[in-house]
Amino acid sequence: MTRIGTYGANQVYLSRINDIQLRSHEHMVQFNTGMKSQTYAGISRDSHQLINFENEISRVDQYIKGNATAKTRLDGMEISLNAIETTMNDFLDQLDDFYAKETRSQAEVTALQEQAYNSMLSLQSSLASSINGQYIFSGGRVNNEPVAQFANSFDDFQTKWDGFDHPYPTTRSGTLLELNATNAETGNVSFSAAAGTITAASLTTSPNVLSDIPVGARITVADSAGGLNDDKEFTVRGVSVGAGGTVITVSPLVTEGPVAASLKYYTTALPDQQQLNANLTFTPGSDTIQVSNATGFTAGQVFEVSGTASNDGVYEVSSIVAGPPDTITINSTKVTTQAAISTVTLSASSWYNGDNLALEHRVGQDRTIDLGVYASDPTFEKAFRAMAIIAQGQYGTAGGLENNLDRIVAARYLLNDAMNSPAGTSPPYGTELSSDLTSLQAAVGNNQALIATKNTIYTKFKGFLQTRASDLEQSDKTELAVLLKSDETALQAAYQTTSMVRELSLLNFMR
Repeated sequence: MTRIGTYGANQVYLSRINDIQLRSHEHMVQFNTGMKSQTYAGISRDSHQLINFENEISRVDQYIKGNATAKTRLDGMEISLNAIETTMNDFLDQLDDFYAKETRSQAEVTALQEQAYNSMLSLQSSLASSINGQYIFSGGRVNNEPVAQFANSFDDFQTKWDGFDHPYPTTRSGTLLELNATNAETGNVSFSAAAGTITAASLTTSPNVLSDIPVGARITVADSAGGLNDDKEFTVRGVSVGAGGTVITVSPLVTEGPVAASLKYYTTALPDQQQLNANLTFTPGSDTIQVSNATGFTAGQVFEVSGTASNDGVYEVSSIVAGPPDTITINSTKVTTQAAISTVTLSASSWYNGDNLALEHRVGQDRTIDLGVYASDPTFEKAFRAMAIIAQGQYGTAGGLENNLDRIVAARYLLNDAMNSPAGTSPPYGTELSSDLTSLQAAVGNNQALIATKNTIYTKFKGFLQTRASDLEQSDKTELAVLLKSDETALQAAYQTTSMVRELSLLNFMR
């Protein structure tokens, strides 16, 4: 029986067609995007689990990205440490060759000293490595080049560190001393030419700002009033604290004598070393040595004293009053007497411009590593010290290497200890900190291996999470193709039915 379509029937047909179109459109979007839904609401049953997977993937990505940055830093450190190893080995070979020689010419001494200075520059350059504009051996001060320039040239270095009046510090504490003691901290400061001392009378208890200054450190006097000792630099020979205050001794001599001792020296007229036995009296402050016999010395003569209790060493004549007894004034920076004044600042600066801020990196949820390798590490400080004590002192002066050959033994120990601690022999300057290059390289290598292992694990874990998330949110294209075909067939049938119904009318019915 044929029916005539009504308005209501037409609306039902159109509604069904619209439903089929919407369903077909949804299937088409799923097919084209590969996703079950464009919103979490469309997969409400699995949305909570999917969000957890996505958050975990994001967290893993952060670890992988952070580890990549840390790896770059460690790779840079590895390259620098390898370069430092080469520098230290090359200089140690030069030292060993020099040590093995029975005689050493001026040219050979100077060549070794220049090699020492150039090795310092190479070490400084290696420690100045940077990643993305940030220095990697400066701790938290990533914008500061870690090692300050020691001098403008080799000659400038030997002028600054003459090996006698201003010898390079032989201890770690001396080389890394940082001091800026103003009147607010020291009280008034006085200077004694007779004793060769600097005194802060108000500092009567220890510790205080001056009491821990190490022997061998170099301090600078700044007097804002332009006093007699302004801008002088002194090598600290001793520090004592008592009722009279904190006393810094800067004279290279200790009160002694008369004492039977010997003077050894060379002259241009005689090739062999000469020796003079005499009674010697040492007076600090004025820095004079009284010799009971005539010496024949003139200004600039270098001589070695032996046989005393406290004053053995190599000295250079600044001036002499001939006797006998001869009174020799040695070459040194002397204190000028000043009463207690409030305008003095005592300062010292280290070559290290960084800090020791702990640089920790979290490689994963359960593991943190220390990325800090600092230019101030004992490894590098010992190497710098070994090179500096060789480079200091011009040939022919009291501080020259040829007059202080014990420095060769000391430098060899320091370099060996810097590479593999302990070096196995008695330390020449007291107990050294045990850090060495081998340990630093091992620590960097271990961190590199740990990061590589963690990133491998995280990459696999991320793949697993992505697969699980994909199972929850991605559609089955084969199934969707079947559904789209079904939708197409249903839509065609609906349109055909609607078309046939709409062709019916009362006129056609009456015919």
